[in-house]
Amino acid sequence: MIRKIVAGVLLAVLGVFAVPIAANAVGYVPSGSCGVSGSPVPGSTVTISCNAGTWADGETLSVTVSGNTAVTQAAFRTAVTSGPFTTAAAADGSSSTRLALPASASGTYTVTSTGTESQNVDVETFTIVAAAPVAQTGSNSSTGEVAATGSTVPVLIIWAAGGLVLLGAAIVVVRVVVRRQRLNS
Repeated sequence: MIRKIVAGVLLAVLGVFAVPIAANAVGYVPSGSCGVSGSPVPGSTVTISCNAGTWADGETLSVTVSGNTAVTQAAFRTAVTSGPFTTAAAADGSSSTRLALPASASGTYTVTSTGTESQNVDVETFTIVAAAPVAQTGSNSSTGEVAATGSTVPVLIIWAAGGLVLLGAAIVVVRVVVRRQRLNS
């Protein structure tokens, strides 16, 4: 029985660490090769640009956009999480894709570009920034601070806490199994 538990725990640990390795098998472009420029505010345009050599010379790129609202690229329109539409890399392997954000844009957008020949993949993410607020009068406007939102807990602490919970559960299971074996002896 203990062998089965140990084998199950080992498989779970292997599964947690093997999945990220499999995700790295795709030909992602080097960090810093591509980037987002422009002002990510509702109704504006952002550009996803990649340096020369990122793609094969003149290859077709499949671009998928996902986010809270639809965006447009030239005459192409994508739904909230659909696509892809196509564009072409330049003769030197660089690319520049302009995306028009709607006036109702909000939240985070992910743009995934995939080279049809090289199979290189670039994933860029940007968050829509609200337009500058109108000057306020009153007690809160004097500080000029933005309210803190989101979590400040580092991911490492979250993973460590999850690991400790799993370790505690394993100890409880082992104690129950040992107690049952002693009672049956």
